[in-house]
Amino acid sequence: MRSITGWRFLFVIALPILLASIGVVALTSDLLNRVSSNADQAENKRNRDLVTRALSLSQTELAQLTSSNAQWDDAYEATTPMVDVDWFSSTWGHFTDTGTRYDLVAVVAEGQTRAEKVSTRGSLAVTDLEAYVGRAFHALMKQAIAGKAEAKPATSFAMTADGPSIVSIAAIVPQSLAVRAGPQKYLVMMRRLTPALLEGIERQFLLRELSLVAADQHSADAVALRDATGAVAFAARWEDRQLGESMTGFARQKAAAALGFLILVMAGITFVCWRLLQHVVTKEADARHAALHDALTEMPNRLALQEHIRELRNNHIKDYTIAFADLDGFKEVNDSYGHDVGDKLLRAIAAGIGKLARGAELTCRMGGDEFMVLFKGTDSGAKATSYAKNMIAFLVQPFEIDGRILRVGASVGIATCTGEDVDELEILRRADVAMYKAKADGKNRMCVYDPAIDVERNENLAIAVELRKILAARTLDVAFQPLVDARTRRISGVEALARWPQTSARKLTADKFIAVAENAGLIDDLGDLILDKACAAAKAWPELRQAINISAVQLNNPRFVERSLQIIKSHGISPLRIEFEITETSLIRDADRAKEVFKELRLAGIKIALDDFGTGFSSIGYLRTYQFDRIKIDKSIISKVLSNPAELAIVQGTLLVARGLSAEVTAEGVEREAEVSVLRLAGCTELQGYFFHMPMSAQDLNALVDTTRFRQGKSVA
Repeated sequence: MRSITGWRFLFVIALPILLASIGVVALTSDLLNRVSSNADQAENKRNRDLVTRALSLSQTELAQLTSSNAQWDDAYEATTPMVDVDWFSSTWGHFTDTGTRYDLVAVVAEGQTRAEKVSTRGSLAVTDLEAYVGRAFHALMKQAIAGKAEAKPATSFAMTADGPSIVSIAAIVPQSLAVRAGPQKYLVMMRRLTPALLEGIERQFLLRELSLVAADQHSADAVALRDATGAVAFAARWEDRQLGESMTGFARQKAAAALGFLILVMAGITFVCWRLLQHVVTKEADARHAALHDALTEMPNRLALQEHIRELRNNHIKDYTIAFADLDGFKEVNDSYGHDVGDKLLRAIAAGIGKLARGAELTCRMGGDEFMVLFKGTDSGAKATSYAKNMIAFLVQPFEIDGRILRVGASVGIATCTGEDVDELEILRRADVAMYKAKADGKNRMCVYDPAIDVERNENLAIAVELRKILAARTLDVAFQPLVDARTRRISGVEALARWPQTSARKLTADKFIAVAENAGLIDDLGDLILDKACAAAKAWPELRQAINISAVQLNNPRFVERSLQIIKSHGISPLRIEFEITETSLIRDADRAKEVFKELRLAGIKIALDDFGTGFSSIGYLRTYQFDRIKIDKSIISKVLSNPAELAIVQGTLLVARGLSAEVTAEGVEREAEVSVLRLAGCTELQGYFFHMPMSAQDLNALVDTTRFRQGKSVA
């Protein structure tokens, strides 16, 4: 009976338990197998996506680099109709270990395969691009030819003679120059996918053993990279970390060792799996966070902003606005107090932006001292405008960092998309253009993008191109307006005034093209040419003082004094006859630098005059600091001395201050006889205006001076 009971017990109880245990083991094993497989598949998919994205970014970067170099007036002039070898070598063919983002650059004519000029990093000699690039070359050229009107680059992967590479071709076209006759030239750029580049991708995207293999060697797990013909050029492969196997190995060992510990082992495996998966998810989240956020301020970065705008567009949201703020004066903070203080200031400003932009869709640091805020909705423009005003007002108050009082401002550009299909790159460009317009208008203000800004920008670019030619040909006109002694009305000096050439189709004022020259980096050459022409003409009237206007930008040139003295002395003119005029608003930009330059000029004998006095913010302390030799009262005040006693009082007060500072006073814009009498009685020593003489050519002034000499005797001063 006991035997039957025992067998029955064994059959009824033990067998089900055994079968249940075996079933649990089987189910657990199957579950672990599935977890392992899914983890490996997830890891493989993640790595595949990261590899594809990383190589696509490299391809896009080379395409943008090729496009920016191909759409360039200097490049077009240097390659059409013949390649300027020196320009090519110094501009494109100068490779460095760190700065160059390409390994081959060449210029080839349409329909040709042999390069007219080519430079490569390394020792491989390249002449025939078709032989070097391979079968993708003709396909890329065909695409580049199709897009040459817009200089659209053609880019693809290719297996070149140097191995796996990215090749980009774009038509070289001018932005503002006229197209010349001759074959179309194309810019070819190539970047090799070197082990060093792949190691950088591994570090950035947390990949392992990333490598490239030939097209006939790639497996199903690899990412096939195709050339311009659509054929596989080569493939990328990597090593997955086999997370599934590492997660389930310990559980398999324990389950095989003892069924009695089955539940405990299963609980342990579940815990281990959860922790390992949590670790993987956390690492991936950290990597994505690092890729989309600024390390200093923890704000989202440019990439995050672009992705967010793409998401808005994908969700058919077309009403959004960007406010792009660039700090004014931040460079001076870094230069004066160091980057550590600058970083603390950026964190403080970022915290302020976070509070000012509540309700915004996204706040970002674009890099350096640039911040962007994204608003969405039909009222996004109003929100951005309100934020910009608050941002500017916020920065009016100084910051105290490590015991230092720091002041910065902000120029804010606003660009709005209202129902139109504007991609992230275009809206960012518009905001950037508006921001620079705000800076050009005086900084510490906001500007809303308007298509007219682009029109003005393009017009300024065209003016800069023409001005560069004018300076090279030395065809700039210079007019001369006499200054007269207030007591004797005899000519005492001459002011040189820059004029746009009359032979040009454009009609520009001096203020316009001088501003373009300052922004285009041409003001030093422009100033040198005006000074040179003024000195050349001044030899004909040695008795007269020669006044020349200078720009504050010229003062920042460390060779300004040296170059000016060389020009003056080359004409045999004494520096004692020269007087440089500068406006007070210009001096405010860099007072310390101005004082240093003025000191050097005075030591050489050159006098300094303050032009347009009364239009800025001068004080007595300001005048004492710079010790001007002459003060020129602006015509906006002179025109009202007869009708407004307050304006006459300003003139009289200026004259009293000038006497105390031993400075001469010139009244500008004199147009009536009554003004002459009042200004002379008030004490002005010199007068200038249309009542006496209009600006004239050097030849007309020579005739005027000769007539005056004949009428008045030997001297006209």
